[in-house]
Amino acid sequence: MRIGISPFATTRETTLELSRIAVEGGLDTLWLGDGYLANPDFTGWAGAMESLSELAWLAGRYPTARVGIAAAILPLRDPSWLAKQANTLHRMAGSGFVLVVTPGFWAHDLEARGIAFADRAAVFDASLADLRRLLVDETLSPGPSSTGPPPVWLAGAAATMARAAALGLPFLSSRATPDELAPIARRFFDAGGEFLAHRTRLEYGAHDVTGNVVDWHAVTGSAGELVDTLGRYAELGVGDLSIIPGQDDAGSLRTVEMLAAEVMPQL
Repeated sequence: MRIGISPFATTRETTLELSRIAVEGGLDTLWLGDGYLANPDFTGWAGAMESLSELAWLAGRYPTARVGIAAAILPLRDPSWLAKQANTLHRMAGSGFVLVVTPGFWAHDLEARGIAFADRAAVFDASLADLRRLLVDETLSPGPSSTGPPPVWLAGAAATMARAAALGLPFLSSRATPDELAPIARRFFDAGGEFLAHRTRLEYGAHDVTGNVVDWHAVTGSAGELVDTLGRYAELGVGDLSIIPGQDDAGSLRTVEMLAAEVMPQL
């Protein structure tokens, strides 16, 4: 199981420090979320930047790291420009970029762009077909690299998971503890799903993880408890884990330092 983090912080410097500790400690992927309007859960350097721009910056600072967006709100993006951006970033990152796309989670983001929340699935399906075609279109500049376009994963709720299984694409689930994820994983693999990833909040210690707009069903605990939790995700068939390591700079740094120094060596 590959493990990475989202280097969410309130400052540029802390974002860089989180990324450095993670990459040097064997957490090999730097993940960012995606959003359009201001959101109290994702302020400043904690997810409020334009994700592809920040990922390009991180890829330049940490060239050995894989980078990924989890997940781009596809109905809000022009598929041709997203294909161009994705192929560019994939080349800049040495073929180490993962493009995860989703129909969207926040109704206000979609409605601000004139898309009814109930229509997002239909818009997503059409845009996904366009995106996959455009990523391999040699008439775009740049087209796919010599290793091909970046991998496309899907993220979302049950309907999107069914699409991923039907299309043979990886699926990124989110916000579930191992117990909560177990039935979801079974449904995905029983439907013919091939690759399951997961995005979760995991924090070292006993930090209060309540009160967020997003209910992350966060996992907290000692280093040993985090090792056990990560092992349980792997047992469920998770092949790639994206960790949001805290709600503030101190918690994020504490968690990433513990992951790098004690958890990863045990895994």
